[in-house]
Amino acid sequence: MSSLPSNSNEAASQHSGTQSLERSISLLKLVAANSQKGLRLVDLVRLSGMERPTAYRMVQSLMKHGFLSRPAGSSRYVLGEYCRELGAQFADRLDLRAICDPVLKAISEETGNSSFLIIRMNLDSMCVARAIGGYPIQIVSVKVGHRQPLGVGAGGLAILGTLPRAEQDECLRTNAKRLSAYGSLNVSTLRAMIAATQNRGYAVIGHYSVPGVIGIGVTLKNSAGKVLGAITTGSLDSRMTKDIQDKAMQTVNRHISSIQERLDLL
Repeated sequence: MSSLPSNSNEAASQHSGTQSLERSISLLKLVAANSQKGLRLVDLVRLSGMERPTAYRMVQSLMKHGFLSRPAGSSRYVLGEYCRELGAQFADRLDLRAICDPVLKAISEETGNSSFLIIRMNLDSMCVARAIGGYPIQIVSVKVGHRQPLGVGAGGLAILGTLPRAEQDECLRTNAKRLSAYGSLNVSTLRAMIAATQNRGYAVIGHYSVPGVIGIGVTLKNSAGKVLGAITTGSLDSRMTKDIQDKAMQTVNRHISSIQERLDLL
């Protein structure tokens, strides 16, 4: 008879632990979905429906383990360094980053611009590798681990353009409110850019992800047609003329061709 209370207490403890884990994960997902600006504790309380002390306790735990961080002088929480490490390890699991690292360096050396390896993470795009070019002004605000709604940047737009229409619609519908954080970008504008991307064969987008910057994005596919990610490069809008965009696209395509056999194995 004495074992019954013990079992009951153990079950209750397990339930409480599971509930705490699920709540912590929900807070982490909220910050990830708003990674451009981050979220304040009051925002997390409002969006999650949690009591403030509970949300505060869980945020502190997430910070302790590197999942969240709060920049000095800011009241907003953003994804922590451990999330960047997880993103890099996710790419390494597919060997995609190892395959593309030399290509990124070659593209940046040839164009003088920064170049990036972008993968899809559900409704977001995420940078998992980058290389810096020799031009004096570089896009350093996009770091490894940087996430944003799919379609805001050139890589995400290139990937979004390959999705079936129903999946595009669902992505745009779900991300609609988040797009308002990127200047004048909205669903209608993004739909027009998707159509242009499909007609052109590669993505061109500017000013939304990084103001004053234009980027081009080309998808990475294997022999089965599966989209593995995208490679992008970009620079100041005054530098990225139409001719330069075309040359950048040709450069990216040429270097992707050099690794196509390896991509076909993924």
